[in-house]
Amino acid sequence: MSGLIVLAVLVLPLAVVLVRTRSYRFPDGTASFKCKTRWAPVEYATHIRWPASTCRASWCHDVLIVRRGLLKVQVKPLPVRTPAEPLRQLRHREVRGLGREVLCLVLRLDDGSLLEVAAAARDRTQLVGPFLAVAIPGLPAGPRERKNLGR
Repeated sequence: MSGLIVLAVLVLPLAVVLVRTRSYRFPDGTASFKCKTRWAPVEYATHIRWPASTCRASWCHDVLIVRRGLLKVQVKPLPVRTPAEPLRQLRHREVRGLGREVLCLVLRLDDGSLLEVAAAARDRTQLVGPFLAVAIPGLPAGPRERKNLGR
């Protein structure tokens, strides 16, 4: 009898961890990729470090859905206006935990803020999502978007 109690005490936490780990994933059939995100450095804060933990992200039209956390899962939808810069390769060991070759994409969100997303080079097409032209190296810069002045 005491063996069953000990077994239950050992199996229950393991089952909880497995269930929570399963909830960390996107649904089957959804293309997601392992990444790290940070707000793009600005003039007064140029040394913003990449986070230590990775997250998973997936595109749904022009919204990047980011899931992070293992026991406390957070889902954050980020509506993206356009990529702010071309896709670039990061220096070796600048971002850890994503592999040897890491790419970075700077996204301009609908609220005007800039977000950097880093992912492994093998996830290039998933990283750029609906903005496939950004993944093609050597393209010239497109025309600048003009502000609508109501004319």
